[in-house]
Amino acid sequence: MRTKTWIALAVCALALPLAFGCDDGDDPIDSGMAEDTGTGGDDGGTMGNTIADIATADENFSMLVAAADQAGLVAVLEAPGPYTVFAPTNAAFEASGITMEMIEGMSNEQLTAILTYHVISGAAVDSGSITAGPAASAAGGVSLILGTEGGVTINGGNAVTGGADVVMADIEASNGIIHVIDRVLLPPDIPMLATYAGLTTLVGAVADADLVETLQGEGPFTVFAPTNEAFEALSAVPTGDALAQVLLYHVIAGAAVPSGEVPDFANSAATNAYGNGLTLIFDTSDGVTINGFVNVSVANVVATNGIVHVVDAVLIPLNVPDAAGAAGLSELVTAVGAAAPLGDGTTVAEALSANEPYTVFAPTNDAFGRAPGDLSAEALRDVLLTHVVNAGAPVLSDGIPATADSLNGTLTFDTAATPPTVSGPSGATGAGAADILITDINVTNGVVHVISEVLLP
Repeated sequence: MRTKTWIALAVCALALPLAFGCDDGDDPIDSGMAEDTGTGGDDGGTMGNTIADIATADENFSMLVAAADQAGLVAVLEAPGPYTVFAPTNAAFEASGITMEMIEGMSNEQLTAILTYHVISGAAVDSGSITAGPAASAAGGVSLILGTEGGVTINGGNAVTGGADVVMADIEASNGIIHVIDRVLLPPDIPMLATYAGLTTLVGAVADADLVETLQGEGPFTVFAPTNEAFEALSAVPTGDALAQVLLYHVIAGAAVPSGEVPDFANSAATNAYGNGLTLIFDTSDGVTINGFVNVSVANVVATNGIVHVVDAVLIPLNVPDAAGAAGLSELVTAVGAAAPLGDGTTVAEALSANEPYTVFAPTNDAFGRAPGDLSAEALRDVLLTHVVNAGAPVLSDGIPATADSLNGTLTFDTAATPPTVSGPSGATGAGAADILITDINVTNGVVHVISEVLLP
């Protein structure tokens, strides 16, 4: 699939600011075509001219018909539909290395998955109405990647192993339309789907990091897949373990998260030095933004083992100051920048970026609005240090103690409260204690918990 294939989808995503890309289940076609063709209909159209009839009458489709018959799908292709079928000829099966003996050795489940991957249900789409991008197949919504440059291609066309070209288009049936293709299409896992989508730099990076087998696993996975241009924008592409860490930071393991179910926070498959999954931070107020600046441009591209969302930049794991910015804690970021340096001349931002197992209790913007004003740079530094614990390991929500020493005084916790609370040596601004509102934002150098008030030393 060429890069231009994705441009139409990016436009679609940007045109729907409240959606996570294109709507779930929408195929990149003119939705009115099913009516315009005059095919289908409640009565099934003209009898004797269904997709199954046409395929059965043509010896060139004998392997396809045999496979459909073995899987019990002939009756489906005689139903009213409408359907769009990308039909491989016998030569296409041969070109894909699939013999009748192989077909006969497949289970009905395997054959059904392959054959329904050649079908778009609910519309009869002629070749002139196909637009480039992913389309949901009848194989559980697994995406076909359609291209339109130089004719209609599927999954990258003949230029990509596993892709196919349409060699004869627009054979009209009473219950849909047939486009003849020159290869058999196989439902892709995530690495193969990335290949079909033309994300060549990502595919190469996954191979270099020895993660192909991981992403071919059962999953399910949610993958935020950077474009080739996103990798080109990096000053340098990481290598070795650092590359694997960055790539795994783009993966949520154990769930296929569609556009309408994006959470505020989710832990990735990458872990910090303490074994905690590094957190991704999402903003869905205007489209979908990850970690404050990475945008989803194409959403809900479905593989057999998960879902892919294309993003316009490479995600880099966050440290403590980065997480504050990504979580929208702008007043905290401003305070860190305005605070006086530590005794050794290190700025607070530099200190909080150090490779330490910090636990940071991060006040909201509203909390700073209730904090004492006109603090000197030195006093502000001391207030900020009161929010930082270095206990030798990050203190997660399920391990909060009764007390803990911060970098500027002792903090007291009430884990029996709902929500749990924390107070500084002199309490918290506006209240005796601050509520712990959001927990366990895991970063490279510790963990961040968001609190409702500023703690006072």
